[in-house]
Amino acid sequence: MAVPPQLRALLLAVNALLRKRRYHAALAMLKGFRNGAVYGVKIRAPHALVMTFLFRSGSLQEKLWAILQATYTHSWNLACFVFAYKGLCALQSHVQGETYQVHSFLAAFIGALLVFKDNNNINSQINMYLLSRLLFALCRLGVEKGYIPEPRSAGVSKKTRERKKSRLLHHGQPRMCW
Repeated sequence: MAVPPQLRALLLAVNALLRKRRYHAALAMLKGFRNGAVYGVKIRAPHALVMTFLFRSGSLQEKLWAILQATYTHSWNLACFVFAYKGLCALQSHVQGETYQVHSFLAAFIGALLVFKDNNNINSQINMYLLSRLLFALCRLGVEKGYIPEPRSAGVSKKTRERKKSRLLHHGQPRMCW
């Protein structure tokens, strides 16, 4: 099937526009907004469906409305957060001339303050999830830096794990378990 010349010209113009570095930050913000919205729906809709039908009373219409409302709130909040995060990262990078690791932290902190400030069930769940990720990352960093002793995995000591790993490395390829 042949593509009409007008459509081909339009596609070439749009692709040329998208390749320009000048619009990278704005396009990243728009793409992030869209991805946040899509991810919010993918995560919240199944969760809201199950939880609503298991634990909420009311008519079918009320339950469906609650599912739609929870999904919309989650999706909108994630989309707005990503939009703010990408925008703030780009702004800091533009102002300072280059990107630093602290830019991500500041952008996430300010974006979260702006978006997740309302006290509702959706934001509470998102905040708990973010807190768990933050604590997990800090614990890993603490282990890497030696501030926290390495945890034993399933009752096996580090010495035993290293001995097994050494045997695997010296006796050929490890076998896959799946």
